[in-house]
Amino acid sequence: MSPGRRWAGALAIAAAFIWSAWSTEVSLGRLVEGVPFMVDFLGRMLPPDLRVLGQALRGALQTLQIAIVGTGVGAVLALPVAFAAARNTSPRWTFYWTRSALNAFRAVDTLVYALFFVAAVGLGPFPGVLAVVVYTATVLAKLYSEAIEAMDPGPVEAVEAVGATRFQVLRWGVVPQLLPQFLSFTLYRFETNIRAAAVLGFVGAGGIGFYIQTHLRLLNYPAASTVLLVLVAMVMLVDFGSSRLRARLV
Repeated sequence: MSPGRRWAGALAIAAAFIWSAWSTEVSLGRLVEGVPFMVDFLGRMLPPDLRVLGQALRGALQTLQIAIVGTGVGAVLALPVAFAAARNTSPRWTFYWTRSALNAFRAVDTLVYALFFVAAVGLGPFPGVLAVVVYTATVLAKLYSEAIEAMDPGPVEAVEAVGATRFQVLRWGVVPQLLPQFLSFTLYRFETNIRAAAVLGFVGAGGIGFYIQTHLRLLNYPAASTVLLVLVAMVMLVDFGSSRLRARLV
């Protein structure tokens, strides 16, 4: 790329940033003015009210369960869709229709799906599971399909050259290449789903978010801080364990 084009690109990015900051009313002065109110808010949350610790732990466990079921079911559903959304494993028309559908479904946030399923099946953790399943399936299908497209055709051709059956080609040529990546993507999505499931309770879809919303509505900030601390601890533990597992898969 010529220096002129690089400068033009840099100026375009800078102009877009300045325009976006101006349109969104970014103001350092307003942020500084708001610092005392932030400090006051945090002060009201201290010390945490440990009497709601048991309640917070039950909410955290339910959030974890929502993420586990939602991620597991979503990963299974994503597998066939991923092969339909990969250029090298599906007809041209199937590829374009599947990719378009995935883009459309991924444009909708998990919280919106939770609202939809709460209206459909009622309050509780079940609509939260459904919301996580739908969004996870679409995201993982996209990631899986890109891994399939980037797959090295050499091992597949080598297995086919010795007269292997279709199942043997899949077993020895495809799975060894894709399985570590699929597991890594799934673990990463599980981490993300913990955070997503934590806020689903704000719309009645179960989990720890329900308790956070309840205590904030009642202006019981010490209780809310206890629930938030449990949430932070759970996210940190899950992230640590998941990152260790993903490092072993690479």
